[in-house]
Amino acid sequence: MASFTDTFERKEVKYRLNAKQHREVLDALAGRMAADEFGRTRITSLYFDTPTRDLIARSLEKPLYKEKLRVRWYGTPTSGERVYVEIKKKYDGIVYKRRVGCSLTAAYAYLMGRVPYENACVQNPLADQLQQDEALTLHSIQIAREIDAFTARYRNLRPSMYIVCERTAYAPVPGADADGLRITFDSGVAYRDVLAGEREAGSAFHPLLGLGETIMEVKTSGSYPSWLVEVLSGCQAYPSSFSKYGAAYQECERAASVVRLLRRGASQAEGAVGREPLPATAPARAGYAMRRGAAAPVASPAVSASKACGAAASPQRSSAQTSSQETAVIDRLSSERDSRARRVSAPAAGSRVRRAVGASSVRNAFPSLTSRKDDRCA
Repeated sequence: MASFTDTFERKEVKYRLNAKQHREVLDALAGRMAADEFGRTRITSLYFDTPTRDLIARSLEKPLYKEKLRVRWYGTPTSGERVYVEIKKKYDGIVYKRRVGCSLTAAYAYLMGRVPYENACVQNPLADQLQQDEALTLHSIQIAREIDAFTARYRNLRPSMYIVCERTAYAPVPGADADGLRITFDSGVAYRDVLAGEREAGSAFHPLLGLGETIMEVKTSGSYPSWLVEVLSGCQAYPSSFSKYGAAYQECERAASVVRLLRRGASQAEGAVGREPLPATAPARAGYAMRRGAAAPVASPAVSASKACGAAASPQRSSAQTSSQETAVIDRLSSERDSRARRVSAPAAGSRVRRAVGASSVRNAFPSLTSRKDDRCA
């Protein structure tokens, strides 16, 4: 029989407690539950994921079924001490864990070096012979085959995130109304983004909880005892879907979004440097700019018309001639525009003209649209 539990099937409910709630729950545990033989332990978990972190992204969508792969160790293991390669699955609120124990170097060779599990264990044995024998039992090899299927299903898995915390676990005292109950308290929860690599500032871990906050996890295969229900209700502690890896992933995504926004702003600022401001208004006439010896910044309709009218002229025209001719064209076009506007605004006068000359003679009444005397409609 294994010296550790390699298979779990239970309900795990998390609560995010403040300092006051934490004290109230600890007071209620007195006489019913006590810290186990390991006491306060530092736990490190290394989660594996795809390069785009598809596993945790899907997990945060709260599907009916989800799963994770991690390597977990307690304290600071040496290369020959035991760590655990775990698959954690959750289906319809029930958590299932399957894990094998092997040396840290064997775990890395198995998951990162693609060395078969049995070979990795033999090449990187545990210092404790009993633990080494357990690593190679048929039951452990069967769990390793399940891990193999997991890694084949999600190709290109790699280390994604370190999660650390200080855990104190409580187990029932003899005779207490807490059979099968286990409660853990995690404080100092922090993460380190492995995929960020060298972009990270050193090897710093970043906190995930506020000052005095604790993650309490109630683990049981049955229902809560009545005293636990009363204490949770009394301190107003409610279940929280807090995932350490999920929270770390969200923090990384927020930080990446800020970096992208800053880079976009810097890029836009660099593009604006040296750019000349646009003119507030364009000249009223193209000839205005040309008389000042500068090209017109905007090709206005008047300029287009003047170019069309002067297309047949000699290409050797002087600037003074060009200016004089274009000014005359502009005056002519302005006169036509004013004439049309006055005719529209004086329908009665136009009617008198039409009655006087008849519908077929309207054109004869206005022999030249460029003549100012023809603008009078009396």
